Amino acid sequence: MDTHSLNISVSIEKDEKTLTNATFFTSDLYEVPTSLVIILSCCYGTISLVSVVGNLSVLLIVAVSRRMRTVTNYFIANLAVADIVIGLFAIPFQFQAALLQKWVLPPFMCAFCPFVQVMSVNVSIFSLAAIALDRYRAVMHPIKAKTANGSAKWIILLIWIFSAMFGIPYAMALRVTLVYDPDTGDLTKPFCHNVGITGNLWKAYNYTLVCIQYIVPLCLISMVYMNIGIKLKDTPIPGNREGARDNTVLKNRRKVRFCIPCNVP
Repeated sequence: MDTHSLNISVSIEKDEKTLTNATFFTSDLYEVPTSLVIILSCCYGTISLVSVVGNLSVLLIVAVSRRMRTVTNYFIANLAVADIVIGLFAIPFQFQAALLQKWVLPPFMCAFCPFVQVMSVNVSIFSLAAIALDRYRAVMHPIKAKTANGSAKWIILLIWIFSAMFGIPYAMALRVTLVYDPDTGDLTKPFCHNVGITGNLWKAYNYTLVCIQYIVPLCLISMVYMNIGIKLKDTPIPGNREGARDNTVLKNRRKVRFCIPCNVP
């Protein structure tokens, strides 16, 4: 066999191997009925619209009313910004990719949208943790100086920086490549997936992300609000006993204990 024939043989084997791998990779892809696409598009579109409009209202209230510019409300406004970003960039684009089972958007958005999604989710969770810690400080150490608005702004900046750092691997790993398309029998379907980070490292990163986004904040926020609830329960009501006032205070304390599960990520 001459050199030319050998090169052709090697090339054919490589193409067959690539096609086989691509076929294996896309074997679990599925076709979504058009009717389901329309229904889910309406549902997710409504969710995205309500999310953006509702959180814009929160930002408007905090921006317009000087009385609302407190440390806690700054964190809530930061939470609203993160939710707006999710509503604009994560819900619509990630949803269409999952439904269509291919990437039809500009290639740069393959890495950009997941990066923004991870960053925004991190911002939301870190903001909830910051709110919990701020309330903990106010309830458990009321004599100490409160967090200044300027300090809150620096904390918010750090939240965004660290949130972006934890999302960088998605920006590095995800790219659009052509995978096997059963309709054409060739590598013609654009698909957004991980091509930049090896499998074990990618798994380790995602496990770390689960800890950062869920396990650690869940434990932190749960412990903080449990301590707040215990503190409020055991603290006597100052002043002379008054039935109506005491009942109101007790109701408010029950509300605090009821809201504890609602503030975990």
